[in-house]
Amino acid sequence: MSTGPQYDSFLSHAHDDKDWVEAIAQRLEDEQGLRVWLDRWMLVPGESWQQAMAKGLGEAATCAVFLGGETPTGWFRQEIEHALNLQSRLSAFRVIPVLLPDAAPGDPASVLPGFMELRTWADFREGEDADYAFHVLVRGIKGLPVGRWRPAEPSAAEASFAAAKRRLEKLRDLNASEMIGNEVAIEFQQKILSLWLEEDI
Repeated sequence: MSTGPQYDSFLSHAHDDKDWVEAIAQRLEDEQGLRVWLDRWMLVPGESWQQAMAKGLGEAATCAVFLGGETPTGWFRQEIEHALNLQSRLSAFRVIPVLLPDAAPGDPASVLPGFMELRTWADFREGEDADYAFHVLVRGIKGLPVGRWRPAEPSAAEASFAAAKRRLEKLRDLNASEMIGNEVAIEFQQKILSLWLEEDI
């Protein structure tokens, strides 16, 4: 039985932008509790990376396409085209352009490749508000409107709930990957919930 996408977003990027994209991936996971597919984290040495990347894209709810100073070519361009093809077949699948700091200056619609210019983008270029761009990217991955900026800081209770939820999601993933058994998962689940309830009282 299908349980929905395994990843919140597949991160597509050129090789030269890998360090910058990894930093964003860490923020998406650590600050937002999102599950991302990043080649540096997911590829197994010795296995076919093309097959693994195609599988990862098929298991994601969205694709964030990071565009830097180079025009997409080769496998990177094929990834983008595959993502756009998925979007044409699956209405819920979203392709989110992300302009990196070294992307060309000017109107974003003129900077984006022709096949992406009609989509809403997150703009991390120099002079832009990086926190706002990150906010736009997160909202796009979550499938939510951008909303007002800056959003209110979460209350202590909301932050406590979000932290507990992230821990439970990581526990679920460990259990699903069979790194821990059901008994251990249940024991830690009880501890997480107990600690959260104590904080919330």
